[in-house]
Amino acid sequence: MDNTFDKSLVLSRQTAIDDLFNGGKRVRNSVFTILHQEIPFIDVPFQVLISVPKRKIKKAVNRNYIKRCIREVLRKSKTLLIQKNNSSESSVLYAVVYNSNEKLDFCDLEKHLIHLLNKIQDSK
Repeated sequence: MDNTFDKSLVLSRQTAIDDLFNGGKRVRNSVFTILHQEIPFIDVPFQVLISVPKRKIKKAVNRNYIKRCIREVLRKSKTLLIQKNNSSESSVLYAVVYNSNEKLDFCDLEKHLIHLLNKIQDSK
């Protein structure tokens, strides 16, 4: 399996985003909220939306840093995202929303995000 995070893995369809926020299942901890929803198969096994609200993190530099770190964690743990989707006839949509008010370093972000991904995997 390649360890890339292609543009095709980014969730950008507005209707899919609306459906995910209205009907998706939520898993949360103090740093992240992850919404996930299964849909009929599209050309990729999963798609991810990353959100770091301006209300929580004021400086754009810090928001971009957090998004890059989240993207890197997701790239490294791609197998967890794919393992959630066992069947070949469905895809999974994810929305990763950052909830913390302060900027955390990469190790903390990775620890919290991996914990939530494992929690989603166990609930399947």
